[in-house]
Amino acid sequence: TCENESLDDNIDTSSNTNNNDLIGSWNLLEFDASVSSSTSFQGQEFSSEVDILSTDVAYVLTFTQSNFNTEGGYSYTADIVANGMEFPVEPYTIDNVTGSGAYSTNGNEMTIDGSFFEFTFEGMDFSQLQGEQTVNFQISEDGQTLTFFQDETTTETDAATGSTTTSVISSTSSWSRE
Repeated sequence: TCENESLDDNIDTSSNTNNNDLIGSWNLLEFDASVSSSTSFQGQEFSSEVDILSTDVAYVLTFTQSNFNTEGGYSYTADIVANGMEFPVEPYTIDNVTGSGAYSTNGNEMTIDGSFFEFTFEGMDFSQLQGEQTVNFQISEDGQTLTFFQDETTTETDAATGSTTTSVISSTSSWSRE
């Protein structure tokens, strides 16, 4: 008979092992992001470099087993260089941010359908910071600090214009358990 044999020897439970550690509310401590983009259109090259750094935060990220919500506000500065022209550092404040989305984990990798943050700058498109994304995360040994790391390169071609845009995103954010 099979009475003394384990029934779950081959079941992989690693994909959700970190979700229970994430559940609850986390207060944002700080964030930074660097977005480098280059676009090729009809033989011309256009480039931009954006460095974003938090300056003031009052923002909360709350996880359930498979969803997240955000609320609050934050301020940041954005250093921007577009086609060699520097734009002055300006502080930006976004208040009353609310957001939500779904997430799943596999080890220390999280796939997010949504966005933890909103960014705006004089009508510039930051859509590469929205939608489905994959990030790495780490929870401190004492379970009180959560850190996200994202390094991603994307290339998109616009079928209508033939332009090709390559974006490189590098970002981190640190959060403390509420």
